[in-house]
Amino acid sequence: MGSNRSVMARILTVLTLLGVSSALDMSIISYEKSGWRSDETVMSIYERWLVKHGKVYNSLTEKDKRFQIFKDNLNFINEHNAENRTYKVGLNRFADLSNHEYRANYLGTKIDPKRMMTKTSYRYAPRVGDNLPESVDWRKEGAVVRVKDQDQCVLIELII
Repeated sequence: MGSNRSVMARILTVLTLLGVSSALDMSIISYEKSGWRSDETVMSIYERWLVKHGKVYNSLTEKDKRFQIFKDNLNFINEHNAENRTYKVGLNRFADLSNHEYRANYLGTKIDPKRMMTKTSYRYAPRVGDNLPESVDWRKEGAVVRVKDQDQCVLIELII
């Protein structure tokens, strides 16, 4: 009986250590308030970020442009994290995009309310006599898959 408790205690310790280690931040930048970084340091961070995210540009001009955006985003990250907020921000695969580029490529567009259909549709309304369940788990029915990264979305506008 005593050995079972010992084994359980060891398992609990290992699981706790795994949980704590998975919560550690694996960022290539530190969150310490270290003031301004030299251009060489920022370039080194940028080069490691390029490798980590597999980024390749068609020209040196494009790479320089992306580096400037990267520097701006890194400065934003440093300023945000220096304010001792309840959460930290860090570099991700979007760090070489401007806010405008990110919004245009990944957030879609706002729908113009004037273009929305105003006619009420009864297509999916239950009909008299339908015997429908209270709820349906569409995952079990195979109609829904896990969430996927949809990368850049291409918006197609329909003309009505």
